[in-house]
Amino acid sequence: MTETVGERLKRIRLEHNFTQKQIADYLGFKQGQIAKLESNERTLKSDSLIKLSNLYRCSPEYIILGIGEYSKTNMAFRSKEKNLSLEDIAEMNRIIDNLEFLSRITNEQ
Repeated sequence: MTETVGERLKRIRLEHNFTQKQIADYLGFKQGQIAKLESNERTLKSDSLIKLSNLYRCSPEYIILGIGEYSKTNMAFRSKEKNLSLEDIAEMNRIIDNLEFLSRITNEQ
C-alpha cells in the first residue's frame, strides 16, 4: 500500500519527535489543522510545503509524492541548545544544505 501525504507528514513529524502543536505553531496553524493534514482531510499550501521541506530537510516532492531522498537530520549537535525554535532548526538546515551543495560543486571542479 502506498503511503499517503498525511501518513508521510505524520511519520516524518514523529521521526523528528515534534508534536502536532509544535508544527502548528511553526506553520501558524491550529493543532486541529495539523491533525486534518495528517488524516488527509486538508491539503498543504505551497508556502507551508516549503517551510516543512526546510524543517525536515527534504524536497517538496518527497512530502507530496514520496519521491526523492529523505533521511532524518542528525540533531545531536544541537543538544546543548534548549531553546531552539523550529524556525532556527529550519534555518540551520538551509545552511547545511548550502554548505553541502558548495562542497559538491567544489569537489567536481
